[in-house]
Amino acid sequence: MKLGLCTIAFQEKPLEEVIDIAADYGFHGLEVWGKPPHIPADYDAAYIRNIRDAAHRRGLAISAFGSYVTPMMPLYQKHFEEAFKIAKELGTDLVRIWSGGGPSKSIAPADKRLILFRLVSMAQWANFRNMKLGLEMHNNNLTDSVKTILEALEGVNVPALQTYYQPLARTDADEPHTAAEQLASHIVNVHAQNFDEQGKACPIAEGVVDYARIVEILSHAGYNGYLEVEFVHGDDKLEALQRDRDYLASLIGSTTGDALKNLDIAPV
Repeated sequence: MKLGLCTIAFQEKPLEEVIDIAADYGFHGLEVWGKPPHIPADYDAAYIRNIRDAAHRRGLAISAFGSYVTPMMPLYQKHFEEAFKIAKELGTDLVRIWSGGGPSKSIAPADKRLILFRLVSMAQWANFRNMKLGLEMHNNNLTDSVKTILEALEGVNVPALQTYYQPLARTDADEPHTAAEQLASHIVNVHAQNFDEQGKACPIAEGVVDYARIVEILSHAGYNGYLEVEFVHGDDKLEALQRDRDYLASLIGSTTGDALKNLDIAPV
């Protein structure tokens, strides 16, 4: 496994600065946040190539493009194809997408059918182009539970469509370790988050989710992707970032040098 940083963790900073932070703090890859200022509202191929090259110069891979595409949005296919172009320019084969639709327990059956129908076309489109789509596991979306995630994956049944894993701080959410076990063979990326017993976000090492157990589950399933810090919590964000990074590194038993030997980063 490798260590990743989601650039949304420092959404207040220019992306070039976040690249430097990720490299200086010993990360191996970046998931690029798909909103301004990190990605322009209007497609800019030259800007995106410059970001890719800047990351590669610092020894970083682009682990994913964190888009906000959902099959429920107007002109969804247009936005999806643009997200694909951005991912390709960034040098990643993984696009994070959202299912949308609102909470799974209250989503209208017609909306659920529409989401699955459109996910089929998106996944087939991606599969033909050797791309992967990672469904965001998130509250207030169809994919807010293990049951509905598996239903979506099985209903679409296209290899390109997989899922992210992140524990959900909701009173009726799936138990996070059981969720990891049930989803393990379908996980394409991990947003490492944690929270206390009241559901308040906290450092990754200190919450109710035992990440040593999560890493063990993923390892047994053959997962060799990224463990990504998505947000940092504390008055000193850089200190918090170092803490979370070091904790995850201790769990996967890797060092920056060891992991980077396994990265396939294209020459600039």
